[in-house]
Amino acid sequence: MTAPVSRAPAIIPDWLVNLAALGWRVIAIAGLLVVLWLLSGLLWMVTASIAIAIVIAAAFAPFALRLRARGRSRTAAAAIVWVAALAILTGAMLLLTVMLLPSLAAMVARMTDGIAALQARVVELNLPPVIGRDAQALADQLRAVVAGAASDIVASAAGVITVAILAAFLVFFFLQDGDKAWVWIFQAVSDQKRERITEAGDDALVRVGGYLRGTTILSAIIAFTDLVFMLVLGVPLAVPLAILVFFSGYIPYFGGIVTTMIIFLVTYASLGLGPVVVMIVLIVIRNAILGYGVRPAVYGRAVSIHPAIVLVALPAGFQLAGVIGLFAAVPVTAVVLAVATATVAIVDPGPRPDLPALVPPWLDRVAQWSWRLLVALGMAALVVLVFLTVPLVVVPVVLATILAATLDPLVRLLIRRGRGQGQAAAIAVGGGFLAVTAVVVITFVALLGQVEALRDAATTGAGSASSAAAGTLDLLVSAVRTGGADLVQTAAAIGSAIGSAAVVVILSVLLSFYFLKDGGRLWQRSLTRVRPEAAGEVEAAGSRAFEVLSGYMIGTGAISLVGATSQLVIMLVLGIPLALPIFVLSFFLCFIPYIGGFISTGLAFLITIAVGSTQDIVIMAVWTILFNLVTGNIVSPLVYGKTVHLHPAVVLVAIPAGAAVGGILGMFLVVPFIGIVAAVWRTVLVVIGMPRQAADPAAPAVGAAETAAEPAPGQPAMVTPQPAEGG
Repeated sequence: MTAPVSRAPAIIPDWLVNLAALGWRVIAIAGLLVVLWLLSGLLWMVTASIAIAIVIAAAFAPFALRLRARGRSRTAAAAIVWVAALAILTGAMLLLTVMLLPSLAAMVARMTDGIAALQARVVELNLPPVIGRDAQALADQLRAVVAGAASDIVASAAGVITVAILAAFLVFFFLQDGDKAWVWIFQAVSDQKRERITEAGDDALVRVGGYLRGTTILSAIIAFTDLVFMLVLGVPLAVPLAILVFFSGYIPYFGGIVTTMIIFLVTYASLGLGPVVVMIVLIVIRNAILGYGVRPAVYGRAVSIHPAIVLVALPAGFQLAGVIGLFAAVPVTAVVLAVATATVAIVDPGPRPDLPALVPPWLDRVAQWSWRLLVALGMAALVVLVFLTVPLVVVPVVLATILAATLDPLVRLLIRRGRGQGQAAAIAVGGGFLAVTAVVVITFVALLGQVEALRDAATTGAGSASSAAAGTLDLLVSAVRTGGADLVQTAAAIGSAIGSAAVVVILSVLLSFYFLKDGGRLWQRSLTRVRPEAAGEVEAAGSRAFEVLSGYMIGTGAISLVGATSQLVIMLVLGIPLALPIFVLSFFLCFIPYIGGFISTGLAFLITIAVGSTQDIVIMAVWTILFNLVTGNIVSPLVYGKTVHLHPAVVLVAIPAGAAVGGILGMFLVVPFIGIVAAVWRTVLVVIGMPRQAADPAAPAVGAAETAAEPAPGQPAMVTPQPAEGG
């Protein structure tokens, strides 16, 4: 049945109608892409971690699949390949931090000498001054690239290390359950289209993995041959330059050009023009052999990307994630391009609906999704804005809800023993208030007064470790120094806001009492305003959300208390100072899954390096490794799997996302929030997806001139070639 359609006024020419029909769709899609780009920039740590993990997992996934085919379980195969990959990547990082970064200053100095020698040569030969100026400008750019990359890495040391840790854990989970995640993403797609996108995904995995392995082999060959050339000619800094060549090989075009010019400058500054000419000849011969013989054999079926796309992807990756984005831009783009055709087939509605000639069906489908997603993202942004604008209103409500969910089992126990609802709530909240007060007092006494001592001791320990490693751990020192400064600033901010904190605590406790006392009646009264056919679904979803929050807080509190207590005991046994501040800090940090325990145990280990004996350091190192392995691989997945029903990979990426949006409070609240969403989202979709009783005359008619009725899922849109309302 064809819905009635409206017609554009006769005064509007057909070309303008068709152009407007295409235009609003393009604008909607472009607007969504811009918003996603901004979100990726805001959550750059999450974006970079996921991108790097995808790239590494794609390179090593074939090996995990082979082990599965030979009878290994998912976990065993992923663990074996992950350990091997981690060893390889750790070796690469050691090359970067031990051999390359300490030599960058000397490399820049040699480049500067080369620039000066080149300018002097231009003057001697009476060449036009413009040649000297151009050479100077080009050399300055090279020097800025090298020095800027080094300074960026050092300045963002904490972020780089965090991204590396997140990516390392994500690689394991991608190797273990990446195929399951892929199936889950496309679970709502028809079998035929799901099979097509899965085939495209498998092909992308093979091709991108081949590209990465091929690039690694080719970069190693180029770096080794350049090393041989430089050693034969006697070029200084040959090993650091070869390592730079190896890593730059992952940046197509730009990487090879930049490193080759750096080698020429260093060679010219040290040995003169003759060796530079020899180096040019050797590199040209080597590149010819690689281009016509080795490169095709190494890459095989690897994804090939048009140079124009590469030239766009590289600056985009750099703009989004800096140096990390440069390395991940091409592989991620390759994945997108490899599945693009299948993705278009998925969004294609099938039989072509009545659309303007300029609008393909897949574009219309994507545009319809885009403007609706923009509205949904706008609503989410509004919620975040309210949270950040009136924290003294929102934060007590959130904390009271968490406290009420945590104390609800105690209230039920007291009710079963004969207490009334109000009396049970008062007893539970009174005890909770005393516990919260005790925690706050201990925190202020033990932590806030010792935070600078913690920072100094951890920095001293990092410096001692770097000195013992011949200065190769300066990146760690920078990261600890930055993190220590942030910790001091946070403590100072909390201390200055003690009045507001007290108000928040008091409001939270009072609200939690009323939530426990009257929350059930208020919830039932709210359900009376829900449509009868949806009331049951909403009530069940609310109960699940409350249970998720309660289970998460109780489980995480138990993990935090056990972890912090064990930390306190081991430090007291070894006689390490600052045990009580570390205990308090560890208790709070362990509410941040995975990352919190890693940070607290790392601080304790650095303090042990600063003040402990060799035996103390060894014992603390063993304990730190065992604690993180047991907590991260056994305890935490068990607790979070049974309480919030979230995959560990989701928990890992949620934490930095919460920090970017809501700061420290966001890190604490993001996991239970996502757990609640995971518990109720299907119910929410069922409720909001129920058939409409009648059309809403006040709703904006987006696309009203083209669409008179919203198509049912899987049905073609009945439209006419007219523009959307308002253009």
